[in-house]
Amino acid sequence: MGTNKTAILIFANSSFKDELRKGIPNSTALFSALTEDILIKVENTGLPYFIYDEQLQIGSDFGSRFTTAVEAVFNRGFESIITIGNDTPELTSNTILSTFRNLCEGKTVIGPSQDGGVYLLGFHQTNFNAASFRELPWQTRNLLKKITRSFLQKGAIQQLPRLTDIDTIADIETLVNLGGLNSKVLVSILLKMLKTPKLNIAYSFRYFNSIITGRTYNKGSPSFTTFS
Repeated sequence: MGTNKTAILIFANSSFKDELRKGIPNSTALFSALTEDILIKVENTGLPYFIYDEQLQIGSDFGSRFTTAVEAVFNRGFESIITIGNDTPELTSNTILSTFRNLCEGKTVIGPSQDGGVYLLGFHQTNFNAASFRELPWQTRNLLKKITRSFLQKGAIQQLPRLTDIDTIADIETLVNLGGLNSKVLVSILLKMLKTPKLNIAYSFRYFNSIITGRTYNKGSPSFTTFS
């Protein structure tokens, strides 16, 4: 399988929409920096890619919007896809290229996030069923378990290391404490955000709301813009 048969789908909201959706105060600069960071990493792979933000989204819920985005990429003639968001700064170009190599070997690739969701999915069109994909428990803690079970029925799976998505203030604190981020810009923004008193109030609200609803706020919603 050549690189022209595999595409990357960056599935993420605009920075303004992410700030509203995730409820992290004064985080527009953070999500803008995260988007720039993932774009650099994706461009370094040399693979064709597409960005979906909320401007051209189609569907009334996350599952519908995500499924429509995946279908649109496959309809352009690609045989496999690597889907990622913009909120996992630990994700590297090398991990994306490793995913591509595993796809070439016929495997499905799953990158589990710490909250029970996924930060990366790599799969072949032959293993994609729009109806069942749409109905997966998106944005819940059960997603990883369900999506793994679904793709295991279709062939071999390669699981990547667990990484942290930025969905809450606690996630920001975790990433800063780990100290593994290469982007000085991101680290600077994260450190400044942790010094903001308002974040403590926002974190408390999001934490208790997530307990009540069982939602983990994974990834963004789609629109379609073509690069490369």
